[in-house]
Amino acid sequence: MKLLIIPDVHGRDFWIEPCSHIDEFDKVIFLGDYHDPYSYEVSQDTSRHRLRDELLPFVQEHQDKVICLFGNHDGNYLVGDMADRVDYWNKAKIKEYLQKMNLKLIHREGKYLFSHSGVLPKWLDSNNLTLEDLEILSFDHQALMQVSPYRGGWFSEAGSCIWGDVREYATKEHIPDIYQIFGHTQLQKDAIIEKDWACLDCRKAFVLENDTIKEWRQ
Repeated sequence: MKLLIIPDVHGRDFWIEPCSHIDEFDKVIFLGDYHDPYSYEVSQDTSRHRLRDELLPFVQEHQDKVICLFGNHDGNYLVGDMADRVDYWNKAKIKEYLQKMNLKLIHREGKYLFSHSGVLPKWLDSNNLTLEDLEILSFDHQALMQVSPYRGGWFSEAGSCIWGDVREYATKEHIPDIYQIFGHTQLQKDAIIEKDWACLDCRKAFVLENDTIKEWRQ
C-alpha cells in the first residue's frame, strides 16, 4: 500500500503537484482544514476559489481514492464557530463545498490511524467512546469540542481528535498497537515522526510506504 498524505491545507497550493501524481498511489488522505487561511500566506478569496475550483473537483474526480478528514476549521462551516479566521461572508458557500467532499473523522489502514489531531485514549475513555464510535460520530458531538489546557481549554484534560495538541503526545498514553498520523499543530519546518505517531502539519506532502513516512519529492 502506497499512500499520499496531505496535512492541513488552509488554502495553500502545496498539495497540487503531488496530487497530480495520483496514479502512483493507492490512496490520497487529506488531514483536514481546507479553508480559513493564514492571512500572511493566502487571502480568503484565493483560498475559497482554490477550494471551489481545484480541491473540490479533484476530490470528486477521484472519489475512489481520496479520503478527506474533518478538521476543527471545517467545523466553522459544518457545525458552528469552532476556530478562528472564519470566512463569515461566505459561510454558506464553504459549507456547500465541504459537504460535497464527504468528510469523515478518522480513517484506518491496517495499523495506521489517520485523524486531524490524533486520538488519545484518555479522551476516548472520558467520553465513553471507542474508535468504532468515531466512524459514525456526528460532527456536532459535544466530545469533539473538548480542548485541553495546551490549547487554552479549562474543562478537558485531553483534547479531542480535532483539537488535540502535539504536546499531549509527549505526556499522555497512546493507543497500543496503532500508529497515528495527524496534523493540526502547525510546525515551523519539519514533521515530527516518532515510533508510534507522526505530526505532519508543515506545509508539505508525505508518502507512507513499507512502514516508512517520508516527504514527497517528484
